Amino acid sequence: MSDGSSDVDSRWWLLVLAMPIVTVVEACFAVLLAGFVYVSADGMDPSMVLVAAAPFLAIAVIVRAGLPIALYRDARAIRDADVEWAPDPANWGFLGLGLIVVPVLDSLLAAVYLTRRSRALAD
Repeated sequence: MSDGSSDVDSRWWLLVLAMPIVTVVEACFAVLLAGFVYVSADGMDPSMVLVAAAPFLAIAVIVRAGLPIALYRDARAIRDADVEWAPDPANWGFLGLGLIVVPVLDSLLAAVYLTRRSRALAD
């Protein structure tokens, strides 16, 4: 078997990697928003954090919507490469589609996929 890392022509895994990062940043914004709501009793407007978070939230929606496509495309590239793991692209894509509305589970799916991908390419 050849070195799998040179056989896989895909950068879609970068979008899969972005999913857990997006989830962590979303959680940080949620804590920040909760803090602003708590302080808003003194007259501070909690919507100010939403204004600051708006560009990130737009990117988060794009990453979340792109997760099933990235999983499908990268799994297809892995399957077609000369590596030991042959993932079913449709299964990974449908899993990603079903879990994009559950922030923790979609990140867990991304982590599982990236772990399996990494192990397959290391062999």
